[in-house]
Amino acid sequence: LKVNKTIETINLWGNKLGPEAGVAIAEALRVNTTLRDIRLWGNGLGPEGGAAIAEALIVNRTIREIRMSKNGIGREAGMAIAEALKINETITNIELYDDSMGKAAKTAIAAFGRRVVV
Repeated sequence: LKVNKTIETINLWGNKLGPEAGVAIAEALRVNTTLRDIRLWGNGLGPEGGAAIAEALIVNRTIREIRMSKNGIGREAGMAIAEALKINETITNIELYDDSMGKAAKTAIAAFGRRVVV
């Protein structure tokens, strides 16, 4: 994904990739300029992977849709994603229903009025 010049959508649903893969995906998202839609549902990214993706979303300007529900990212990573959404205006759809985030993170993410599912 770091050197990708053609792929616009990638679906990695349910592969149980884990936190290290979440960090690697985030590193790629920081520099990728073609990916528009990434689907990471059910990969066990955990708080570490969730936080890394949140940081990547601050600088990425091509992702339009991100689906990363059921990854157990926790409250802090959920709040970090809410902060990223304040800066990143290119994301039009985010699906992040994840019970481990807690109400405060869900409310903060939902406040952006885009197509948000929490």
